[in-house]
Amino acid sequence: MTTPSPSHVNRKGQKRRIRLFLFFVLCLFVWIGYTLYLQGGMLSEKEAELETLKKEAAEVQQQQAELAYKASRLYDQEYIAELARKEWFFTKPGESIYVIPE
Repeated sequence: MTTPSPSHVNRKGQKRRIRLFLFFVLCLFVWIGYTLYLQGGMLSEKEAELETLKKEAAEVQQQQAELAYKASRLYDQEYIAELARKEWFFTKPGESIYVIPE
């Protein structure tokens, strides 16, 4: 019977270790790729959500500006008198109101 030489046994063990190492490296790359794929989907969802929130924020800022303008006009006596005449049909002395149906 012949016994295998030590270098031949060493090569088999070395090849096995290399294959095992490459298998782990492959598993690592698959795991990283899967993780990046999932995070890419979540990222696109968050970007879409961010865009809708930006649009909502712009609308709210516009409404806030309009309300600030309306609030600043409430300090004007002429504007308040105009609102009272228009909404509650108040009149000045000697004035008549005619309601036109719409």
